[in-house]
Amino acid sequence: MHEELNHQLAFELSAFKGLAPTSSAADITKAYDRILDLVQSLMLTNEDPDAHARAWSLLRDDAYKYLSEVQEGNPKAMDELKYKMNQVGELLFIV
Repeated sequence: MHEELNHQLAFELSAFKGLAPTSSAADITKAYDRILDLVQSLMLTNEDPDAHARAWSLLRDDAYKYLSEVQEGNPKAMDELKYKMNQVGELLFIV
């Protein structure tokens, strides 16, 4: 299960990286939510609890801040949001 979740997360992170700054806020939010759900599922596997907890915190705190800015219409926040998503992948050794 853990390996399958890692593959799905890698796919979602790669797709997120490919989102255009002009993507709709709804599409960006859906992609963020899919990644959030996968990290939460990974946390339940207890395979690497420290990395999963750090990734969860990064998503819920830092990335969410930039997602909120994107939702408010700030297209420049998308670069920071993508950077935070890349950090999630690095934490989980996916990217």
